[in-house]
Amino acid sequence: MRKIIWSIKDIVGIIRERQKNKFDANILVSGDRGNGKSTFIAKLLYAFGNYRPKKHQVYSREEVIKLLSSQKYGICFDDEAINSGYKRDFQNKGQQELIKIVTAYRDNFNVYASAIPNFFSLDKDLRDLIFLHIHVIERGIGIVHMPVQGRLYSPDRWDAKNNAKVETSWGKKMARNPKYRVPYSDLSTFRGYLYFRDLTQKQREVYEKVKVEKRQKSFEKYVLGKKEQKNFIDKVYDLILQRKISVEGLKQICQLEGKRYETVRTRLRERLRGETNISESLANLLTTEKEKKLIESNTEIDSLVPEFD
Repeated sequence: MRKIIWSIKDIVGIIRERQKNKFDANILVSGDRGNGKSTFIAKLLYAFGNYRPKKHQVYSREEVIKLLSSQKYGICFDDEAINSGYKRDFQNKGQQELIKIVTAYRDNFNVYASAIPNFFSLDKDLRDLIFLHIHVIERGIGIVHMPVQGRLYSPDRWDAKNNAKVETSWGKKMARNPKYRVPYSDLSTFRGYLYFRDLTQKQREVYEKVKVEKRQKSFEKYVLGKKEQKNFIDKVYDLILQRKISVEGLKQICQLEGKRYETVRTRLRERLRGETNISESLANLLTTEKEKKLIESNTEIDSLVPEFD
C-alpha cells in the first residue's frame, strides 16, 4: 500500500470542509506521555487563526461544557481529557452532561480537540462521537485513524477487536526480530502518516503558563474541593483518611500534578506507619465505601481496575 502523508494543513482543510457541510469536528489525540500530543493539538489550533490559549485551553469537564455550549465555530482544547471523559467515570452526572452537550451542540460546529494517553480509556459514547483519531508514536510523527464506515450491525466504529489481533501479531514478530517495522497500514482504521513540527518558543511559553495556572485551579476546585494551600501529600492524606479517594482517584491526581504514583504511595504508607492510632493499611483506606459494598456483593466493577499508561 502506498504510504499516505498528511500535514496539519490537510487536517485543517478536512475540519473546515466538515464545518462547511454543517458537521462538528471532534478530534482525539493519543500517545505516550511526552510524545507530543498537546504539541500537535496546539499547532493544529493555531492554524485556525482564532485560537486563544487563555480561553480555549482547558483542564476540567466544566470548562469543556461551557466552551462547547457557548461558542459557534469555536475551539475547545481539552488538554487532559482523562479529567473530563475517562470511561471509569461513565456514571458520573458531570460526564453524562458532557456527552449530552457534545451531542446536542453539534450544530455549533466547534473544533473539540482532546488529548489522552490511551484512546480506549475514553468513554465509549464519547469515542463514538470522534471523527478523527491521531495516535502520536513519537515526537513529530502520528498515525491518522478514522472510523470504519458503512457497517450497519457492528457496534464498534473503531474495529477494536480486529485491530487488536493485528497488533498482537506485530508483537510476536518484534519479539523474533527487534528491527521489525510495524506496518500501521494493516489496521482497518489507518488513513496515513502525519508529520508535524514543534511549537515555537513563544507558543511553548504560552502553553506552559496556561497549563500551570489552569491545571492548579482545576486540581484545587474539582479534585480536592478546597482552597487551602497545603502541600500535596497533606491534601491527599486528608482525603484518604476521610475515605473520599480511591486508587483510581489517587492515580488521576498524581497524573494531574505530574507526581509519580509509586512515590506518592510510598510516602503515604510511611505517613500511615507513623500514626499509632490508625491500624488500617493504605490499600484498605483507598477502597471507598461504595467499592466495598460492590465487592461484598460480588459485583464486577471496572473502576477497581486502573488503566493508565
